[in-house]
Formats: sequence, C-alpha cells, structure tokens
Amino acid sequence: MSNQILRRAGLLGASASAAVVASVATAGPASAEVPHGWPVAEEMTASGLLLLILLIPVILMVIISLLVLLPGVFRGEGLLPKPHKAEDDNLPAATH
Repeated sequence: MSNQILRRAGLLGASASAAVVASVATAGPASAEVPHGWPVAEEMTASGLLLLILLIPVILMVIISLLVLLPGVFRGEGLLPKPHKAEDDNLPAATH
C-alpha cells in the first residue's frame, strides 16, 4: 500500500515539476516599452498620487457607509442601537 502511495506522490511531483519547467521555458521576456503609436504617459504628480491613494478610497468608504446606514435611518431606527428593555422579551420568567 505504501509503495502505491509513494508511486503516486512521485508521479504528482514529476507532473508538477514538468509543468513549472514548461512554463518557465516557454515564457518570453517581458517588454516594458510603450508600443509604437501610443502616447507616452506623463509622470504622476504628488496631488494625483494623493487623489489616487487617499481621496478615492475615502469617497468610496463614505458612499458604502451611507448605503448601509440610510435604510435603517429611513425606517426610523436611527444610527445608534436602542437600549434593551426586559419587557420586550417573550421568554418565560426565571424561577429560583
């Protein structure tokens, strides 16, 4: 039984190794040049970087938060949870 397990593990290892070697052997070199006819991009300014990294995620966070909170506000539930009242429970009274 263990001989069969070792044979399968060897076959799996050989197959994985062959897949890795084949993908590395067939991969071409990466080209970082802009294709001919495309405009060359300008360098990003500091304000553009701040817009991309800070402002856009903050705007998305506010929009998602509003989409989550506003339905409850429109139903009259408010933003903060209401305090729990014991008379709201439909549980039988505890006997000691």
